[in-house]
Amino acid sequence: MATEKFEHVTFYLTKKQVEKIKALAEEQQISRSALVRMIITDYLGRNLKPKLR
Repeated sequence: MATEKFEHVTFYLTKKQVEKIKALAEEQQISRSALVRMIITDYLGRNLKPKLR
């Protein structure tokens, strides 16, 4: 499976967010790192789209 690289990017999470990620990863039976990559990919996809005026 191909993976995307996120170089020179820093994301800060609150303790509450980390706990939610842990719980969701366990619930979905996927690794926390895979879940975080999915969240970041979704976030960047939504926030880097050109804005229509």
